[in-house]
Amino acid sequence: MPSTDVNAAGDTDRPAGSVSATGYRSIAYFLPVALHARLKAAWWSTRDEPEGAPALAGLVEVAIGRETNRLEQLYNAGSPFPPAPDRAQGVNPRGAAGYRHQTYYLPVALHARLKAAWWSTRDEPEGAPALAGLVEVAFMREADRLEQLYNEGAPFPPAPAKARGISRAAAQRQGEWLRGEWERRRQAQTPPTDSND
Repeated sequence: MPSTDVNAAGDTDRPAGSVSATGYRSIAYFLPVALHARLKAAWWSTRDEPEGAPALAGLVEVAIGRETNRLEQLYNAGSPFPPAPDRAQGVNPRGAAGYRHQTYYLPVALHARLKAAWWSTRDEPEGAPALAGLVEVAFMREADRLEQLYNEGAPFPPAPAKARGISRAAAQRQGEWLRGEWERRRQAQTPPTDSND
């Protein structure tokens, strides 16, 4: 049972990357191109359905959340695992044909939970040797679920190449932030009224 990850050695304090005010950032995973296309097709075909997501990143959040919850239930009585080392990722196949880095805009806290679940279960029967391997499992399970639910188990036709969708949650967060920002600016520009006039 390997207890360390070569990528985890020498962890140092470093910035977490550019995290948005809402706790999201771009996170890349080394994944099969065909699997990304399959999940994207499932998203595109179900985006207006009750179980669908309005944006691809929203479906990725759902897939990662479901897999993280499954592992927490299976191996940790439903509780989150302790954090993984900062740079732990496992070993990705170098030069693997059909793989590439795919980036998604995700909640940092969800990525941290997924990484902790992977790190704590990587040597278990349900575990994966690399973080990207666990993401693959999550994507396959979610694509299978949507195909069974909406397409009689068959893969969906491909999504348009540039399709990404709109994240309703992100639009709502942005709207709330903008309303608050404009209110703050209005208050800063409004001179105080003198009630003794």
